[in-house]
Amino acid sequence: MTKPNFSQTESSLIKLFKDSGAFKFQGKSYNLLNVGKPSPSQGECKTDIYIQAQDSNNFKKEFKISIKQNNADFLENKIRLERAKEIFGMNAQQVIQNSIARIKPAFESDQLVYIEKNGRTGAKSIKLGWKFELMNKPSGNKSGLMMLSQAQKVDIYSGTNLGHNKIHSRVNNQVVQNSGIAEYILETSPSINQSIDFYMSKLVKIDSFVRNKNIYFACKALNYRAEGDKWDGDRPLAVYVDWQLVSNKLIGKLVYSNPLSKRGNEIGKNLQAILKKLNISSNNFQDIKKYLA
Repeated sequence: MTKPNFSQTESSLIKLFKDSGAFKFQGKSYNLLNVGKPSPSQGECKTDIYIQAQDSNNFKKEFKISIKQNNADFLENKIRLERAKEIFGMNAQQVIQNSIARIKPAFESDQLVYIEKNGRTGAKSIKLGWKFELMNKPSGNKSGLMMLSQAQKVDIYSGTNLGHNKIHSRVNNQVVQNSGIAEYILETSPSINQSIDFYMSKLVKIDSFVRNKNIYFACKALNYRAEGDKWDGDRPLAVYVDWQLVSNKLIGKLVYSNPLSKRGNEIGKNLQAILKKLNISSNNFQDIKKYLA
């Protein structure tokens, strides 16, 4: 039997709240007033489940919960420059560049052109660059520890500085102020098979949760594939390969400056133009060897 995906975990928890109608939290009993998944007009916010409940004194309390499956590694993936600035501030590019500088040898020693399949990289592939992701553990040789303040860690998990439409998301078709900013973390297995009180007892305030947490970055390759003449989308690149044709030689220069300002389509189209000039396609990809420096 396959494990539930993240969406199934969310919907199972929401159903559990609806079916229960009441729960206990830190010794108090609450009656459920509203529960749902916050939905921004675009993208995703950090709150996975929004709850409004009322105690026996008619005091209303919100629970804005970010769910983390205990087998999940990603915190933020395919990070755009705008999102990086929300997390790291206006000097985000320098923060990223400084982090990447510590693992520069891993990029410099990497293979850029693949005639044959190598590991996870398919045959007839050429590197365009590397995406920037945030993880809760190291991932591969192009990964390292982010040097972050407590406030930056909180924002990564809670989404404090997300855009207006994500902060004030819709819950059950009604805009709820600040519903997209998560306040609690719930770490859980993918399968929801316990009582509602069990899950409420597992809630941890995000500012406490991140206190002793390390956050890592990982740079994941974006490759041009001659088979299909394509790549996986217009991803922002933390490091990109500036492909040039110099004296009839295909030269790839790694560029570390201004991370996330270049995207996959620009780099990929430039490479396509060079390959077209050299008359290289998937049918004769091996001929690229005579153009490599």
